Amino acid sequence: MDLEQLARGDVVSTAQLGAAGHPDKAIAAAVRAGALVPLLRGWYAVRPARDARDLHWLRTVAARRRFGGRALISHQSLLVAQGLPDYRLDLATVHLTRRGPGQTRNSPGVKVHRPFRDLPPELVLTSPGRVPTAIGVVQAGLEGVPFSALVAADAALHRELVTPAELEAACLLHARCRGIGPVRSILREADARIESPGESVIGHRLRALGHSLEPQFEVDTDVGTRYADFRVRGARVLVEFDGARKYDDGRSPTGRSSASFLEKRREDAMRRKGWFFARFVWSELDDLQLIRARVDQAIRDSQRWAA
Repeated sequence: MDLEQLARGDVVSTAQLGAAGHPDKAIAAAVRAGALVPLLRGWYAVRPARDARDLHWLRTVAARRRFGGRALISHQSLLVAQGLPDYRLDLATVHLTRRGPGQTRNSPGVKVHRPFRDLPPELVLTSPGRVPTAIGVVQAGLEGVPFSALVAADAALHRELVTPAELEAACLLHARCRGIGPVRSILREADARIESPGESVIGHRLRALGHSLEPQFEVDTDVGTRYADFRVRGARVLVEFDGARKYDDGRSPTGRSSASFLEKRREDAMRRKGWFFARFVWSELDDLQLIRARVDQAIRDSQRWAA
């Protein structure tokens, strides 16, 4: 089988294979050999998926082609298509939204949503085959948890894929949907200065604990201008989220992580200017008591230093 020639977007259908003269037995043999990877009923990938997001994308391509352009990529499938975070979202099911009237009957692995009645002028369809990014962000929050929308919104604002006005318009479009209240409320926190999903989460946790924050706070040090994820307003406390990728950029000839060394140098320079740190990793972001205690301790330490 010349699979690469038959496939579009690394996806091919049983109908295409049959039209090219490949019977069911040959297709089954290709599946057993790993040359074809089942995606949805009657649809295959011509390569293995790299990870869960890539598998979801291949299934999304298959589902959209199955509908022949009658449906738009939406919800978490839109986030995957846009390269936006899928925080706490189920990627086992592809989500599409119909362009116009028609059945919304779901099939295994695919959920089809009802079409929109009228799109406001802020939310015109600019990308073929996809709902506007702001709509996908709100839909993801409704399908997952409100946090899902906030993490995606921060990333979309940072990349200038959406505007606050578009997010508000998308919330109004879903005003009658169950769960829109918490989604709309949390999206008021969305900030283009947030640079990672972990920052989105810890920022929300700290605001819920009553802290006012300054994202991407600039500090002049003796090694130049450096930035912290957040400053707690009213205190000489900087909050940092330490994601695994933050330090994964290779090692020096001595075997020491060069990123870790630069990070320590940056933090030491900030400490010399009288700043105190509260650092967090992914495993700690759901522990509100730990977050409160660590930030409160950093504030007390900074107050003693100032005295």
